[in-house]
Amino acid sequence: MGYKFSNNNYFINPYTFIEGEETKKYESMAKRGGNTGVFTCRIYPKTPILIPDPFDKSKFRNDDSSNDSSDDNKSEHYAYKFLHIGVGENTKPIITGSSIRGPLRNMYETLTDSCYATAKPNQYITTRPKKAFEPGLIKKIGNNWELHQAKRYKFQIDEYFKELGKPTDPNFSTMSYEDIAKDYGKQVSFNLHTKKVNVNGKDIIQYYATDIGNEEAKKSGYYYIGEYISNKKYESIFSEQNKIEKITPNIIKQAFDALKDTLKVYRDEKVNQKFVKSIEKWNADQHGGYANVDLEAFERNGGVLPIWYKEVNGKYYFSLASIGRFKYYTPIDSILKKKNKMPCADLKKLCKACSLFGMVGNEEGLGSSIRITDAIFEGNILDSIKEYNLTELRTPHPSYLPFYAKTDNYLSGYDDSKCNIRGRKFYWHFKPDYNKLKNLPEDKVYTKICGIDKGSFTFKVYFENISDEQLAELATLLCLGENDKDGKHCYKLGHGKPLGFGSAKIVVENIQIREFKSKEHKYIIKSCTNLVNDIKVWDLFSDNKFDVPLTDIHNSLDNISKVLDFDLNSNTEVKYPNVINKSNIPERDLKDNDLSSAQWFSQNWMFGKKDDKPTNTLPNYKDEDQSLKSVEFRKD
Repeated sequence: MGYKFSNNNYFINPYTFIEGEETKKYESMAKRGGNTGVFTCRIYPKTPILIPDPFDKSKFRNDDSSNDSSDDNKSEHYAYKFLHIGVGENTKPIITGSSIRGPLRNMYETLTDSCYATAKPNQYITTRPKKAFEPGLIKKIGNNWELHQAKRYKFQIDEYFKELGKPTDPNFSTMSYEDIAKDYGKQVSFNLHTKKVNVNGKDIIQYYATDIGNEEAKKSGYYYIGEYISNKKYESIFSEQNKIEKITPNIIKQAFDALKDTLKVYRDEKVNQKFVKSIEKWNADQHGGYANVDLEAFERNGGVLPIWYKEVNGKYYFSLASIGRFKYYTPIDSILKKKNKMPCADLKKLCKACSLFGMVGNEEGLGSSIRITDAIFEGNILDSIKEYNLTELRTPHPSYLPFYAKTDNYLSGYDDSKCNIRGRKFYWHFKPDYNKLKNLPEDKVYTKICGIDKGSFTFKVYFENISDEQLAELATLLCLGENDKDGKHCYKLGHGKPLGFGSAKIVVENIQIREFKSKEHKYIIKSCTNLVNDIKVWDLFSDNKFDVPLTDIHNSLDNISKVLDFDLNSNTEVKYPNVINKSNIPERDLKDNDLSSAQWFSQNWMFGKKDDKPTNTLPNYKDEDQSLKSVEFRKD
């Protein structure tokens, strides 16, 4: 069995990134302008818009495969009605103003090269290495920290071999997982057993432990007990070797603190889906989050701790497995600061988006100049609303450098000074695979949500004291430069974006501007209704003072038009990285992980392992060809 990239099957990843230029922050941005009024807008669904009502749901399945018997950890799956107000005949589906405001602000930030308003400080990334770490021992005596190289001696675990259906080797030790699970870091004596193993045509000597616990045994080491992974056979004893002299106690402590943060990730139920709070008996489907590793006690009491480590360009990284998670030292906010992209915090230095949409600084804030109402449905509800099956959607994985980062140094990753993030995430427009979703096996349906694919929604955008430039930009922002319900520049709203849901066109139907007559102590309402497709010819913008801001924002739209284009991917398959079964083995007889998308990401590293670079990186959003090769699972 093996994997290879296909020469016939391709896909387009559901998302891409737009990087943008350095953010400019202006001292005069907090000044008020002279335009006050309201846009009346209409949303036309291009693909079903899914807005779940959290208070109107019904459970359709409990996962029986829950890894924890407690009710708190059982996975429940719900079907949601479309968010609505009213009851009975007066029921009206709605899209909340916040569900519109978020995409509008994100788009405006992109078009104006504004700050990343949602970025958080001290956001660190953990990832897995591309090459195995080395075994090591941390020694702490009082306040002194040392790192020693270690030699690994393997021994067999009875439960692991039973899971594989294979016999153990009587020439070296076999132990029960239950007997040694809580002995992590415990000192033990043993004898050496060597065995010659052929790996890829080369004879390699493997080192094993025998006579474990025998008082007359000649060697000594410390138990390393890891977590189970598929096809695992052994646990280990780490025997102390040379002290690493070039590393200082402060560097060891820094790497140890990073290891503590990594351990928290393993114990986070949102990240580690197999996590259970404790494992008394071994279970292949459970992950204890290294429950028997107590880093706080080690730091407090000292002793010897088996770990895995690697050194890259003078930086040391610690992990709890040879190919386990480790933490980068560089937080995302440090990378964003390179282009002045961190959220605005000073009223005297504001980006365009914070000036219009508002911001909350460290000691002061600025209220938004716009207010967005809920969008109310207009149309035949019974004819427009349907229930859709959704598979489980992926969480962001910024640790996967080939898709999320721009770098030539994949060993150092985010810690390389030249590494940068790819930019803001955008989802391509495409039509969902309705037949595939409809015919999903019930155990593959993660949630069900009612969506609306016909009719329209109306909403208003109120603005107060905005400048002429902001008025021109806001009008363009709403309709993305095409004020036509059949225009191709669309937004993504609601849930299910990676599956093709939520494509929508916004059209401005009316603009009312309030003009204050100071001499008469009153104001009049100026209404603009003849709002044709081309914004530049609207009567509202006939004055040449609007020429520059309209030209600038339209140039920005042209730069990202490919991402906004609803028609672009009408004849291509857009989906997550995938594995195609070419083994002639029925899928029901394969292991759950054999065809998972995780295999694609893993194989992408393996096929491109020369120079520690991946085979494929995510195409730039401007590239003509966005396709990537699928991976095939084959017998040969």
